[in-house]
Amino acid sequence: MEKVDVIIIGAGIAGITTAYYLQKNFPKLHYKIIESRSDLGGTWDQMIFPGVRSDSDMYTYGFSFNPWQGSIIGQGADIKKYLVDTAEKFGIKQHILFNTRVSSLNWADHQWTTQTKDISYTSNHVICCTGSRDYRSANFPKFEGEHLYQGKIVHTQDWGNEDFKNKHVAIIGSGCTAVTMTPAIVDQAKSVTLIQRSPAWIINVDSQEKSSRFYKTFETIFDYFYSRAFKKFYKKKIIAKYSYYDHTNVPSYNFWDQRPACSLDNDYFNSVNLDKVSVEHQGISHWETTGLKLNNGKIIHSDLTIMATGLNAQLLGGIDIFVDEKKINLNDTSWYRGMMFSGIPNLFAHTGYINFSWTARCEIVSQRICRTLQYMGKKNLVSCVPKYIGKKSEPAIEANYVLRSMDKFPNRTYKFNNANYLFEYISFKWTRINDGALTFK
Repeated sequence: MEKVDVIIIGAGIAGITTAYYLQKNFPKLHYKIIESRSDLGGTWDQMIFPGVRSDSDMYTYGFSFNPWQGSIIGQGADIKKYLVDTAEKFGIKQHILFNTRVSSLNWADHQWTTQTKDISYTSNHVICCTGSRDYRSANFPKFEGEHLYQGKIVHTQDWGNEDFKNKHVAIIGSGCTAVTMTPAIVDQAKSVTLIQRSPAWIINVDSQEKSSRFYKTFETIFDYFYSRAFKKFYKKKIIAKYSYYDHTNVPSYNFWDQRPACSLDNDYFNSVNLDKVSVEHQGISHWETTGLKLNNGKIIHSDLTIMATGLNAQLLGGIDIFVDEKKINLNDTSWYRGMMFSGIPNLFAHTGYINFSWTARCEIVSQRICRTLQYMGKKNLVSCVPKYIGKKSEPAIEANYVLRSMDKFPNRTYKFNNANYLFEYISFKWTRINDGALTFK
């Protein structure tokens, strides 16, 4: 059993961010990053489907300590390279243990034991950088008669090297993945049919736009709160701006009730105007041998059906957590500042915003973690655990992946404002660590 100061689980954006700030604040600290995959990058190592790219601007999605130098919307392969380069530049990669999955975390005698198949680690603290989705099990809707279908079905999360050339392709889904994939395959596919149970909000982004992290931060946050305060007016504004919207494809919900998708240089809008692309706003009844039958009776013939149906939400990577031999159910806890859980000592975790980039929150959470460790070191404290307090948890956004996973989230939240980066930036930086919601020993 190996002893380290801090265990970081996950080598994606959150893991790299955490490691950077730990190194900066504690040069002599001994940490290890445990990564289940064979390379770093998290989402950007796994997601390789055609057209995969960021749905946030890279000015805020990039690291502040290693600013992004490319286009405002980053392509998947370029983001992966950027993460690898960052980890190498700051000496982080040498701390990563690849191809190793954490099976359980056990707190006893004022320390964590991190269990993997081949080796166990003891540490004072654990920081989970496992993202907010289940990397092993995507959302895969099931329809009657799937065994009859003679084509191939693939989910974008499990994309291999699927052949879509000269094939009739059906894409199920209306979110960011479907919007980016359609223009990426349309030239080579024989036909593309988008099957969307309901329309989604889509906006265009100019790839040549030049900006800065500071400006995009204020622009994005202002736009979000403006759309919340004047919902009907903002909805009319978006409809008037894009000729794409008509009586057949205006979403039933307000802008930002769900995260909008991005068309880059009008690529999605242009692709759906092609003769070989069609959009069906219908639910699916069942599978046929040659494709799918919709609720209105129409049959969509396809050789390849792509499930762009999104993710299943998951916290802490699905790892079993034990505190003094008692298994923890996260649904029985409260969420402290979106970074700790009541009743679980010395364990931190990252989660993101619904209206702002993942990386921005990773940075302020990482800095808050470092402030907490500094406070504990100064006071000679061995443990820090949030109390069970707060208000009843409500879904932050009406996205299906959130709504169907509420029983997996803490049932209360405390000082967690996942809609206001500026508020949290100030709060995380200037409020005292011992704020009354934590118990130190």
